[in-house]
Amino acid sequence: MAYILKTLSPVHIHSGEVLKSINYIVKDYKVLIFDEMDVIKSVKEEELLSDELLRTFGSDRRKEYNKTLDYYIDKGIIDSSIIKEYKAEATNKTEDLSGQDIYRTMTNIYGSYIPGSTLKGVVRTAILYDYLLNKDIDYIKKAVDFLNSRDGRSYTIDDYIIYGMATNRQTKPNIQEDPFKFLGIKDVNMVEKEFEIYEEQIYNIKNFIPGNVIETIKEGDHSESFEFEIRLNKSLANMYNGEITRYFKEEELLRVLYQYSKDIIDDEIEYYNMHKHPLFNTKEIIEKLEQIQSQNSVNSPVLRIGKGKGYKSNTVALAIKKLDRKYYLKEIKNIARPSKYNKNYEYPKTRKFVGSSISPKLLGFTILEKVDR
Repeated sequence: MAYILKTLSPVHIHSGEVLKSINYIVKDYKVLIFDEMDVIKSVKEEELLSDELLRTFGSDRRKEYNKTLDYYIDKGIIDSSIIKEYKAEATNKTEDLSGQDIYRTMTNIYGSYIPGSTLKGVVRTAILYDYLLNKDIDYIKKAVDFLNSRDGRSYTIDDYIIYGMATNRQTKPNIQEDPFKFLGIKDVNMVEKEFEIYEEQIYNIKNFIPGNVIETIKEGDHSESFEFEIRLNKSLANMYNGEITRYFKEEELLRVLYQYSKDIIDDEIEYYNMHKHPLFNTKEIIEKLEQIQSQNSVNSPVLRIGKGKGYKSNTVALAIKKLDRKYYLKEIKNIARPSKYNKNYEYPKTRKFVGSSISPKLLGFTILEKVDR
């Protein structure tokens, strides 16, 4: 069966590239993005040693001192012919972009795309989530005890599940024994290839903290079609964790993705109902989450991917909370090992959003839809 992935909110999967202000121009609500090598080649020969230009390339000054490409064109430092050479454009959704670094999303020669490893990561976590829900809390307690022991400090709960450490404490994680290598999903290109630039904000219950400026895949875009590739050889299946490989059926993958997303969305709705702020429009956030929840189904599950999806969407922590909330609250510092832990709030107490606090948007929601080849 073939599927496409549709974005229900802006999606950012960081490529590792950070776009400096000299490599873009803000013009008529659009951001024109230029290749850095093209910019360097367009510096006029007599300006190659310009102090201002060298300081721009060589330092990380405060944004108000950083200038966009058009400034250097107007100053006669860079040739104006580069204007025709922009490689991409995005809609500017920030209040004041000038001078800020832009964290770029994943792109290739065709435009924006979703890495197969990102999609496989969601499937993997959804399977482990369902696996834990079918265990009792004693299994979790033994796992946490092991992880906090001298022998288990370098491992995760994922390792404990996948490699059967509950029954064989001498087992060491070995990628050759990981059954998830038999599950494949290719990189999928987006079709409309439209980008938007947002300033990220961190909602920290009592205050707001500025985040990065990020390039996102536009809400409403969709991918080319793709399939789940299940390559498990039945004759080899007994060499791996059979409780995991039993999930490697398409209907099972859809089921666990649906349940995982359902519980994540319910948890997010609970969070925003509990933690309100007079300057933050939680009502709009909750309504959007309820709308997304209504679209989530076994045949067409929601997936939350990329930056901003949150700690619980990236781990099995929510399964532990559902099995025993008191234990979760007591042991979260050992399970999550957060760098900062505030016992007055359930970890994590922060959420990321884009747009204004009056009309905030959550990041990373997508939905799988079946299509004919």
